[in-house]
Amino acid sequence: MEKATRRVSRKSSSKLETQRDEVRELVAQEARTRLSRLSRKGSAYLPTHDVKLATGAIQAVYALHQRYERRRHVDNAAFVIAMIGVALVFIDNEYVSTAAAKQTVRVLNAALTGVLLLLVVWRYALHHDILVRRNAVPPHVSPWRMPRQLLSLLLELAVCALCVPPGVNGTFELWEWKYDVNDDELTARPCAAPFTHADGSCYLMYEYPYEVLGLLTLLRLYMLPRVILNLSDFTNYRTSYLGTLHHVDTQSPVFAAKCFLRAHPFQSPVFAAKCFLRAHPFQVLAVAFLATLVLSSYALAILEAPVNPSLAPLWNAAWLVVLTMGTIGYGDLTATTLGGQVVLIVGGMVAGILLFGVLSAAIFSYVALEDDDRRFLALLKRQAYNQRLRDAICERRLYRAVSKQREVRKQHVEDFHSLELELQRAQSKLIDGLRADHEATIVRLAAVEARLDALLVDAMTAASA
Repeated sequence: MEKATRRVSRKSSSKLETQRDEVRELVAQEARTRLSRLSRKGSAYLPTHDVKLATGAIQAVYALHQRYERRRHVDNAAFVIAMIGVALVFIDNEYVSTAAAKQTVRVLNAALTGVLLLLVVWRYALHHDILVRRNAVPPHVSPWRMPRQLLSLLLELAVCALCVPPGVNGTFELWEWKYDVNDDELTARPCAAPFTHADGSCYLMYEYPYEVLGLLTLLRLYMLPRVILNLSDFTNYRTSYLGTLHHVDTQSPVFAAKCFLRAHPFQSPVFAAKCFLRAHPFQVLAVAFLATLVLSSYALAILEAPVNPSLAPLWNAAWLVVLTMGTIGYGDLTATTLGGQVVLIVGGMVAGILLFGVLSAAIFSYVALEDDDRRFLALLKRQAYNQRLRDAICERRLYRAVSKQREVRKQHVEDFHSLELELQRAQSKLIDGLRADHEATIVRLAAVEARLDALLVDAMTAASA
């Protein structure tokens, strides 16, 4: 792993050296151009050491960038090795039973632990070199004269060195206090099974194999914020250079906390995690949920196996972790040992509540309206408002027209009357009446004549007979 890290660093260094040579050539060419332009007025405007200063500054910048990239690769490699060590601990506790296999796994884990310790030391050496090149620390100050960084290095080495060495076998006994009981009440209310009475108290006594102590390697998860920070674009020489100009130590955790609480933390892992969640919320939550579930389930099954056989199967432990994450309690499975309860509190309750809270926030953020959606909805509302306004105007105009028509209909305009016109109208009516009476009289006379003819014919017929 160290060779792979050096190979990646060598590739990055060759790439940076190529870029540095190109920029150096551009600076030299620009300097020659300026010299040719100022040759008429004299060369006092461009000092002879200008190119040397520019190339020196470029070399310093690229060297600093190279250190940042190398530290990034070292952090990522250290985290990968730490997680491989955690996986080997789970294999040693759950899937390996023979002494030879356990010995092989522990030898491999010890070798990886040694590589991890070397990477941690290398990381602090690179960090010290970065501080020197940023002029945050005097060049003559050695890392051993910096107590804060030295204490941090020793603490990190102590955490990373935790592992079960090869050749360690056997078991150790634990007495876990449960509750007190008086000697007078012991005969009436003895300690219930599987508790044991001792010194006026009831204890839960159980044994662990020494490989259970390998679960302390879970403390190596402290490297996770570094990996999250390295995956972002906020750990580079540019942000550190800006911080140096403004007398701000952008590499300190205090700066990250202050920025997280007040502004935009360019060096905070929390800010990088928020950026990742905004870009890929459900992918990040799925990975975090699965990682928490797997780690907590394995740790719970290993710690509860000697006392609580119902949680020895991995699926039962995973079921209890999921229920704890969802704040659901059926009561069918519970953690008995103190270690199992701590795992459920940290991996189930704390991590689960955080993950479910972030999931709810991600869902609401996913269904939330963006600026384009709000702009489109505002446009639709504006169009609907304009349509209602036009309809109201049309209805108002129609109401006015109907009211005006009703008022006009109420008004009566009489015709113009003249004497001559009235006489003509009366004469016409009289003539029409006389003509109608004459026609009716003619019709009646014709009917009388027809009746008389009929009577005459009947009389002549009767006389001849």
